[in-house]
Amino acid sequence: MLTPTDPITVDLLEFIRRSPTPYHAVDSAAQRLRAAGFALLDEESSWQQLRPGRYYLQRADGTLVAFILPERPRAFRIIGAHTDSPNLRLKPRPAYRKEGYIQLGVEVYGGALLNSWLDRDLGLAGRVVVRDDRGRLVCQLVHIDRPLCRLPQLAIHLDREVNERGLILNKQEHMAPVLALEAGMADGPDPVVRLCAAELGLRPEQVLGLDLMLHDISPPTIGGLGGEFLFAPRLDNLAMCHAALTALLQLGELPPEAAVVPLIVLFDHEEVGSGSAHGAASPLLPAVLERILLSQGYGRDAYHQAVAASLCISADMAHAVHPNHADRHEPRHKPVLNGGPVIKINSQQRYATCARTAALFAELCQQEEVPVQHYVHRTDLPCGSTIGPITAARLGIRTVDVGNPMLSMHSAREMAGSRDPAPMTRVLSRFLRWSEPL
Repeated sequence: MLTPTDPITVDLLEFIRRSPTPYHAVDSAAQRLRAAGFALLDEESSWQQLRPGRYYLQRADGTLVAFILPERPRAFRIIGAHTDSPNLRLKPRPAYRKEGYIQLGVEVYGGALLNSWLDRDLGLAGRVVVRDDRGRLVCQLVHIDRPLCRLPQLAIHLDREVNERGLILNKQEHMAPVLALEAGMADGPDPVVRLCAAELGLRPEQVLGLDLMLHDISPPTIGGLGGEFLFAPRLDNLAMCHAALTALLQLGELPPEAAVVPLIVLFDHEEVGSGSAHGAASPLLPAVLERILLSQGYGRDAYHQAVAASLCISADMAHAVHPNHADRHEPRHKPVLNGGPVIKINSQQRYATCARTAALFAELCQQEEVPVQHYVHRTDLPCGSTIGPITAARLGIRTVDVGNPMLSMHSAREMAGSRDPAPMTRVLSRFLRWSEPL
């Protein structure tokens, strides 16, 4: 029988369910921010004489920044996460005919575990560029959460050595989902265009551009004998987006003497290197920090002083020890599910943690009576990275890389501990209020 679960974990599952793409994740976050009194900022408008209050901005639909501006800002407390996850994304002209089937041409986005996408009921979501009734080009979100297509695996009778040799998938030839049978398929507009138009109540000729991706339609859920697990897609990294967002929303009103600006930034494109106009390697975050201080009448010198006094947490999920592959882990650093937040350390600067920032995060955990774990990659294996080193290098802000432990990272369906979200959220909320120097 499943045990009752913390409300933050239940809310996380709902956030993931509503966020099949980065665009939906940002839209869901923006809805929560507006409900809490955050006002939308326009990057193309002047921010001069910005009054103390709550603000957020969106860029390119997949990236969001939100902050609370105090009366006398002197430094920033930044939590960074990312909205994107490895998946299958449709090519611009996706539908084609082959062997009597209608299939979808897809591109593998990020380091997806290809085999995890086989034999799953897949839906379609993303954004569509349309011409509205007034002739304007606008983006609309679409979320088709029903079984549309499937990637059928080759039967073992036709691949007798698959269990001994291992499954080998070619991204171009073997990852095209089956959408329909060719027989009876009407000629005319692309079937995906027709599908999106019907979902949005538009004519096919109004659909001018597609930015769509596939998702597993099985809902996120609590599992395990005692309800100790989360089974969900996109835990990496929507779980940390949710924790950062919830931590900010928990702050309430800042005291009059507050001198730090609590800020969260949820970047797109981390899984492909962050090199875009709205990824962590873009000028977005430095520009936002500078504009916040300039809006209060401060000069460039005050901006650099504030950056020097600022701190950043890069929040991205961490590897828990895998019981079937324990030899792939560093023997003395094996995080476990429901064991508390993980501090991630790498001497090659794949993570931005240093001794001082690690000590700060451990102190925050101690103050919240939350256990803390440490992760180090095996020295003989290449280590992944996060937005942490990119943010630290661009801004010179001291940064710590942390995350909750998980299994099946980059799978279409991932696994984590159901008791980990709430403690991480408490620690992040305390960090956003942290005013002491480091």
